[in-house]
Amino acid sequence: MAQKQNTHKQSGYGQVIIVGIVLAVLTVVELIMALNHWGAPSLLLVASVKAVLVIYFFMHVSRVWTAEGEH
Repeated sequence: MAQKQNTHKQSGYGQVIIVGIVLAVLTVVELIMALNHWGAPSLLLVASVKAVLVIYFFMHVSRVWTAEGEH
């Protein structure tokens, strides 16, 4: 049982690192878009994607849709 929880925790850290990298890449994309004057709607779209990622992964909203015993 402890081995299963440890594996789940390790995969969670990997997932957080991947999401962090994706957020960093999206930030660079936002910077490039802003410097090239892409316009507010496209920047708002990228910002919205980043907000959804932060809410889902870092605020643990994903737990709302899992069964009580799974987390």
